[in-house]
Amino acid sequence: MTQPDEHAMPSPHPNISITRAYVCVQGRQVHYRSCGQGPCVVLLHDSPRSSRLHLATMQFLAQRFTVVALDTPGYGMSDPLPLANPGIEDFAAFLGETLLKLGLERAPLYATHTSAKIALALADAGGQMARLVLDGLSMPETLADEAFIARYMRPFAPDDSGAYLAAEWSRQRDMLRWFPWFATRPESRIAMEAPDAAWMSDYGIDLFSAGPHYSDAYAAAMRYDPAPALARVTVPTLVAARRDDVLHGYLERAETIGSPMVTTRSLPADTAQWREWLLDTLATGAVETALPAPEPAARHYARHRHGALHMTRYGPSDDQPWLILSAPTTLQAQVWGHEISRFCGAIVPDLPGFGESDPLPPGATLSDFAQVLIDAIAHMGIESVRVLGIGMAAPLAAALAAACPERVAMVAVDGLPPIGRTFGQTLYPPIAFDALSGGHLHRIWHMLRDGETQWPWFDNSPAAQRRLPPIFAADALHRALTGVLKQPDHWGQAAHAAMEGNLAALWDGVNVPLMAFTHADPAYADAPRLKNARLVARPDDTHAAAHLLAHLDAAQPEAT
Repeated sequence: MTQPDEHAMPSPHPNISITRAYVCVQGRQVHYRSCGQGPCVVLLHDSPRSSRLHLATMQFLAQRFTVVALDTPGYGMSDPLPLANPGIEDFAAFLGETLLKLGLERAPLYATHTSAKIALALADAGGQMARLVLDGLSMPETLADEAFIARYMRPFAPDDSGAYLAAEWSRQRDMLRWFPWFATRPESRIAMEAPDAAWMSDYGIDLFSAGPHYSDAYAAAMRYDPAPALARVTVPTLVAARRDDVLHGYLERAETIGSPMVTTRSLPADTAQWREWLLDTLATGAVETALPAPEPAARHYARHRHGALHMTRYGPSDDQPWLILSAPTTLQAQVWGHEISRFCGAIVPDLPGFGESDPLPPGATLSDFAQVLIDAIAHMGIESVRVLGIGMAAPLAAALAAACPERVAMVAVDGLPPIGRTFGQTLYPPIAFDALSGGHLHRIWHMLRDGETQWPWFDNSPAAQRRLPPIFAADALHRALTGVLKQPDHWGQAAHAAMEGNLAALWDGVNVPLMAFTHADPAYADAPRLKNARLVARPDDTHAAAHLLAHLDAAQPEAT
């Protein structure tokens, strides 16, 4: 587990831009971050973290290197390995394929804790890295037994009630107090300073991003004995540990067991000194390598002037896919994307300020959001799209059609915000991190659930009761919650922009074919007010609604 202060010090170079991308390896997507210029170095993270762990360190190293930080399979935004119980050798083999695909198989490789074992196993299997830096290598004389591993790696299991949130929050806090976390006795207490709220927040994001896969590499590391590989490693290998690292005590064993290619180093606890050491250490053998351009894939980023927009593609390649918009989260859009992909292609973006998409500057208007989508469509090389606007994102669909009608074949509306009513910036307020009780997790969860049961989410009156079946599936709610966790101050940005301005005039200005679903659900109350729209009764079942929409003639019919 990461030491709480390992990367707590802010970056001295916060203005260095970090790019995110995916690379496809054996049919699976690996997510990575990169920045800087010059010779390439690679950073790996521990479990259950992601490349987010290295953000500040990447910016520091970027003054000399092109820095690439990978998300281990199953962590961050990387697909998991297609194995029920992958071993360290499985992760190592996949890492080797990933580095080869990126042209980084000879780059100096830094790995910490869990990833130190993955990197060592790769070196043992013939890895060609110019230098291997293992920062914190666990080398117990006796490996943990299966009973211990099963208890320590209690499954991360989202449930429909949200009860798992309290269980995971308690485990996260207890991991910082006792080892093992379930042995709550004085003699098991860890002697270290408690982490600050920023570290706790980042750790929670990574834990929830990994979700049920959080233990994949973690458990594999507990089952792997690095001693044999360290004794025969043939690449220059440095085993190091900071003095405040719980694994510092294993340095002596590493020095005793290691092959002639192994050296060890005890490092100061100070983060600034540690970064300077890493900057010098990684210079050995680093050479310049051009990273390949990202390939078209299910998930990808589109750049725009304010950052990047993250998008997920569903279904087959389509000359005129459905662009599915929902706000403030993708909870509804993901369900629609899955269902409509049975019939045609679909694209679901994380709108700016949610999930993996960068927020827009304060004061951004609906037109600004529309321009981001226009740029994304162009970036993907798509001539035109059909746009489905859901709920609070429906005005954005109208704004997109108004701004770029040549790229929008038609607009469909599945619920919309009330025309003429305002809610202000408190509709989807910033979520304050609760370092004591984890209350922010429960607040997000219940706001999401309430949005499925009443419209708007905070209205408890009988008139606000929704008539459509709610999305209460644990996995769907968990994904939406994780997206909010990533940007708790910005998650409502797109929805708030959609409520501003003259919505009646916006809808009247749509000059492409317009269809609106009608339903007794209060979110559809204003659909009949869209005077240029063809009105179609919405089935309760989203699969049936998707079938209807996919086979709808885009030609403009008479309004009804």
